[in-house]
Amino acid sequence: MPKAGKNWKGPNIAQIAALAGVGPASVDRVLNNRPGVKETTRNRVMAALDKLAADHRMQDLRQIGFFCISGPSFNGQMMQAMQMVNASIAGVELTGQFFTTEEIEPGRFAAALEQAGRELDAVIVIAYEHPAINGALRKIAALGKPTVCLTSDLPSSRRTVYVGNDQYAAGSVAAQLIGQILPPVPQHILLVMSVPFRCQQEREMGFRRVLRQDYPHLSIQERVISNDNVERTEELLASHLASARPPGAIYNVAGANRGVGAALEHAGLSGKTVFIGHELTPFTRVLLEAGTMDYVISHDSAAELVQAVRAIDERLRGIESQPAPSSILIHTRYNCN
Repeated sequence: MPKAGKNWKGPNIAQIAALAGVGPASVDRVLNNRPGVKETTRNRVMAALDKLAADHRMQDLRQIGFFCISGPSFNGQMMQAMQMVNASIAGVELTGQFFTTEEIEPGRFAAALEQAGRELDAVIVIAYEHPAINGALRKIAALGKPTVCLTSDLPSSRRTVYVGNDQYAAGSVAAQLIGQILPPVPQHILLVMSVPFRCQQEREMGFRRVLRQDYPHLSIQERVISNDNVERTEELLASHLASARPPGAIYNVAGANRGVGAALEHAGLSGKTVFIGHELTPFTRVLLEAGTMDYVISHDSAAELVQAVRAIDERLRGIESQPAPSSILIHTRYNCN
């Protein structure tokens, strides 16, 4: 254990405290091996110390841009993941730009992405399909800089690697869960979608395939299209539920699960209509615990971001590899904490 005495040459206590997100007194106790410190706090302090010490020894840090288009809750989740990477992985500095699906114009996003590609060592992107975005990534790739698509792939962008779930398989899982819950009688299912994220399109394809193959008595009624906006999703779904026969299940391949939950509550269908969605967030935890959502299909987004950073480091060192798909996680009210 390093000592924070007069001969200490590493990062100072204030720097370690800021990176670890703890107070200077906690850092002092850890560095001097004093009692009264939680193990989680001790681990955070030591990770920050290792990160700062390693960065100090390196002449250059990997400067990586992280660009994310999503709903507010997933953006918040990815901001936390970025902070974790910056606090724990040596030799790397991520700078993030986060946009909600409804607010960002693709051309503006592409211009910011292209500029970062010229100035930084690499970029990581979560975005939907659009010619301008694909074009920006192709220009960055032409500069010989790694580009990683996270969570939602953009294969026509000539990106370096994709890191995330097999989204086709994730949609297949949703279909199997709904097929096993609903009784074996004809019923219809409502799909909730957003703008053209490839991950959502692949989830829908996997979902439809399993229904056709294993549960032909279940049919997809139609699709409600939103922009990952909670209020808009609630409004559209409430209107649909008021004018049509209630579906046996709702599968939300997009964000704004709170909007779906609110519409079900308003229609008196909470706990009666099967509801499956994606991404474990503080909001979906509440919906699971209340019984409004039956399942959340998720993935370890923080671990995937770490994997993306490592894939970039390998490419910059001349190592070519393709990451395996990350694990698909299934959460219920009993395992959502």
